[in-house]
Amino acid sequence: MTPIEIEDLPAAATDVLQRRSRAAGLSVQEYVRAELIALTGRRVPLDAVVEFLAEERSGHTRPEVDAGGPAVLGVYGLPADARNVLTARAAAAGRPVGEYVRQELIALARRGTIDDAIVEIREAVERVPGMVVDMDAVAASVRYARGL
Repeated sequence: MTPIEIEDLPAAATDVLQRRSRAAGLSVQEYVRAELIALTGRRVPLDAVVEFLAEERSGHTRPEVDAGGPAVLGVYGLPADARNVLTARAAAAGRPVGEYVRQELIALARRGTIDDAIVEIREAVERVPGMVVDMDAVAASVRYARGL
């Protein structure tokens, strides 16, 4: 079985995850691993459903295991607690594990950050020789536009 290939995600999500991994100095696989671990460490609304199912239907909340599930949970070297959280969330969402993780990666890529905007502009400037851009002004503008 193979992991969810980044290239199998929508092009926009692929571009964002690749850009973020480059900016972090990590391979895409290492970056995705770090993001999945971070995701499992944050409480999300679906966790209320996970807790309800655990209390009301213990033992009956197993997710469907699709071809991507074991690969996602194993190939990325996720710790057991992260695998358990993703598996429980997939079950609560009524989706196969691989599909659930794929959707979470797409959602993650859609949530742009200030750093994303700055890196994207910096890369655009690097592609145009001689272009001079005040990156401090860019950062201030992005923060202002986002209300920060």
